[in-house]
Amino acid sequence: MKKGFSAKTYVGILLLGLAGTSIYLLPYLRWSYYDALLQASGLNNTEFGITLSVFGILAMVFYPIGGIAADRFSVKILLTISLVGSGILGLWYAAFPGYIPQIIIFGGWGILSTLTFWSAMMKATRMLGTSDEQGRLFGLVEGSRGIISTAISFAALFAFTKMGESIGGLKGIIFVMAVLNIVTGILILLLLPQGQREDNRQEKKKATVSDIIMILKTPSIWLIALIIICCYSVYLGSTYLTPYFTNVIGATASFAAFLSIMRSYVLQFICAPTGGILADKMKSVTKVIVGCYTIIVAALVVIIVLPTTKSAMIPLIIVLLILCAGIFAMRGIYFATLDEVNIPVHVTGTAVGIVSIIGFAPDVFMSTICGKLLDTFEGAAGYRAIFVLMLAFAATGSIAAVILMKKMTGKRAMK
Repeated sequence: MKKGFSAKTYVGILLLGLAGTSIYLLPYLRWSYYDALLQASGLNNTEFGITLSVFGILAMVFYPIGGIAADRFSVKILLTISLVGSGILGLWYAAFPGYIPQIIIFGGWGILSTLTFWSAMMKATRMLGTSDEQGRLFGLVEGSRGIISTAISFAALFAFTKMGESIGGLKGIIFVMAVLNIVTGILILLLLPQGQREDNRQEKKKATVSDIIMILKTPSIWLIALIIICCYSVYLGSTYLTPYFTNVIGATASFAAFLSIMRSYVLQFICAPTGGILADKMKSVTKVIVGCYTIIVAALVVIIVLPTTKSAMIPLIIVLLILCAGIFAMRGIYFATLDEVNIPVHVTGTAVGIVSIIGFAPDVFMSTICGKLLDTFEGAAGYRAIFVLMLAFAATGSIAAVILMKKMTGKRAMK
């Protein structure tokens, strides 16, 4: 294993981290500025929610098609189209047009973030290095997304506050984010390395129908999809820990927001690269995933049994950080499993597309289920129900990870 990456590889890591951050800034801006954005958009809550639903539905539809596209066309061209197109739609969005135009804008973002982006980004990451570098590559790209997201989020919040939290200030933030997408797309086109791995000649091959059938018949692909859907479900469930702290434990809103930043961004850029480094040192991504699931399961059990009083706040914070460390260490590397199970480079995009439509399905159902649980069970009981659901997903994911690890160990023993 090489001790370090070349300068070109680090440039590629930073560019992909910037791309993976930039393209999601605008669709998910409401997470940080819901009330201000709702007022500026001129929509009611239902219409506002529908715009993001359109984004999510079209994103899910185009995951597998985007995977095939990534194996048929240049990933640099696809990424550039995604980012520049997203930026242009962002400039239109900054004018806050009517309801139908906003539906079109969010629909466009949904298509651009999957059809020409997600699988292309995963494939570009894989192509940056050799098989024994995949953990670090995926971990560093995910970690750089955390660093960049943190910097942009705080800068945008500072600017928004300085501009009096006005609609004009919000338009300025959207405009800057749109321009950032366009500039990132141009940088990708000009500077993204073609790839350093010895088998990149496969990238010039085009995925065929037989390749797609081969992927669908590969049991490991479905185990990877199960690992990801369980991890992503736990991740989405963890977002309810913030209101749990305020509504049940009695933390202040500002302290809960601080914990949210720690959970969402700081741990991402610390733990994702750490997980990648461990995977490469252990020469097994699946072993690290099994370890991450073990941490997650243990942390959730502790969260469930801890009392729901203010006296439990300190141990709860510690367990929360441990839980999210396991989540982000795994999120940084779970697509690196494609190399470990020997999926050919030239069908990486197709494999990512197939795995993603299953793995990210919780975007469609998890929030609805959690909301129903909170409405059905009063107070702390509703949150405990969410934590039990997260534990069920974590236990299922750990079983899938152990099965995949044993399959990989058996294959190595036969060589």
